[in-house]
Amino acid sequence: MKRVIMALTTGLILGGLGAAAIPTAVNAATTWKVVKTKNYSDVAYYVKTTKNEYMWDLKHTKKIHNLKHYPRTTWYVYKRVKLQQGKKSGYYYQVTNNNGKIKGLVYRSYLTKGDNPDDAFAHSIIVKSYGGGLAGIKSVREGAKLQADILALFPGTILNTSYSNDARNDLNAGVSKTATYSKLNKNATAIGIFTPYNWTGTTSKTDYTKLATSVLNAQGYTASKRVKYKGYQIGIYATPHGYTSDYHTWPSGYGSFGIYLVPTGDSKLF
Repeated sequence: MKRVIMALTTGLILGGLGAAAIPTAVNAATTWKVVKTKNYSDVAYYVKTTKNEYMWDLKHTKKIHNLKHYPRTTWYVYKRVKLQQGKKSGYYYQVTNNNGKIKGLVYRSYLTKGDNPDDAFAHSIIVKSYGGGLAGIKSVREGAKLQADILALFPGTILNTSYSNDARNDLNAGVSKTATYSKLNKNATAIGIFTPYNWTGTTSKTDYTKLATSVLNAQGYTASKRVKYKGYQIGIYATPHGYTSDYHTWPSGYGSFGIYLVPTGDSKLF
């Protein structure tokens, strides 16, 4: 479920670097030097302020955001930098928000460690089910995209959240051999379509729609057959990449999916 600060305006007491001869935004990039860095694995922080405290661009040339306008945002720290000008120095965090659209420098004293208490997405059950943090948020978003890709392959079906949860449960039950299957698994009217867990090796560049279509076709669910389920309730779960904190691990379970199709008249609408 991210960003940057450095209040180097006149009298930089807010930035904590001292109060003498503060450079302007015009020459800040050339006078303040990065003298030390440390990488982090997207550690969650947030800002508690009603004051004008700012995020700077990554080169520290200009203010880009007023942090008081982000009261519910969790920022994810991916690097700490030490900036120095003469004998003055200070530590800043390079941060990003949970969709990566905002990145910048924030003076570290402005930040409190942990998920923002008012960030509903970061604290949601679905994100926690993927391990929480930015990795969990990325997994939730990718899982939703994969679900939409499969839904498009069954035109006219009606997505049912409860059945999607059952599909996830039963895909995992087939893997763990210890989890209990859902009641839908025993419903004679329900059509279940499941892939083997380690069904293919993939990368971030894999075309998921082509991949899913190939697997469905191999199980007999061709395009001509899939259109016959128009009006059915459908539950879909697809395994996202299961990101580690650095997003470079692609577990073999990626792309595995479970689908339930149930005639609408026999469905528990959700």
